Amino acid sequence: MTTLLTMKGFNKKIDYLCFTANTANSAVALNKTGSPTAVTLETSTDGINWSTYTIWNTITLSNIGDKVYWRNTSETTTQFGIGTSGRYTFNLTWSINASWDVTSLINKNCTDTISWDFCFYRLFQDNAALKTTPELLATTLTPYCYNMMFYGCTWLTTPPELPATTLTNYCYQNMFCGCSNLEKLPRLRSTAVKQSSYSLMFKSCSKIKMSRSQTWEYQTPYRLPTEWTGTAWSGALINMFQYTWWTFTWTPSINTTYYTSNTLV
Repeated sequence: MTTLLTMKGFNKKIDYLCFTANTANSAVALNKTGSPTAVTLETSTDGINWSTYTIWNTITLSNIGDKVYWRNTSETTTQFGIGTSGRYTFNLTWSINASWDVTSLINKNCTDTISWDFCFYRLFQDNAALKTTPELLATTLTPYCYNMMFYGCTWLTTPPELPATTLTNYCYQNMFCGCSNLEKLPRLRSTAVKQSSYSLMFKSCSKIKMSRSQTWEYQTPYRLPTEWTGTAWSGALINMFQYTWWTFTWTPSINTTYYTSNTLV
């Protein structure tokens, strides 16, 4: 569902986080671990009528194509989780496509800046039912904000685009670890690389294939990162491609062009 918000003559298109059933009786629930900061969310199955969501409640999508939209009730950015001991994680069953802007969970109007550490930490962890990802449109990230976000999503084939240019420590660490069916690579557009920003990012993504040199199989250039020219913090890329189809090393070098047989997003 797309909403056009008009404020003082400014029109902003809002695409709330959406889950769509690929299989009848697929289901969505938002669970919590520990004691994360309280958050007030609301959901809608038609994009018109909204109701307050209670954490742990399961929303069943009875038919193929049924949808549920999610948004925060606040029009200003709110905290979503507090760290490793307090977080929110979606539990998806059967087969579900996620789409549109994940930041509607922290701001009703969506936002291009994530303000809280650990914001979406482990948000979709171990969800084999997840087939497509939501959009990650924020351009400024915080420590650990996407860490382990899609960890163990074994049937995910395509990552989201990653437009963020301002990174911080551990923000992408383990993000796609264990996504054994991931077949595409996101371009990395950062202008600054911090401690462990990319470490273990694609660990055990066994369908990711890269090479030092261009060959008939490895045709597409892949630079790490795409545009940035500077000095990386220690361990920024350590074991970034551990246990992939990587032919020569697990840890790539910064500001270096490699070649891949995978499609880029």
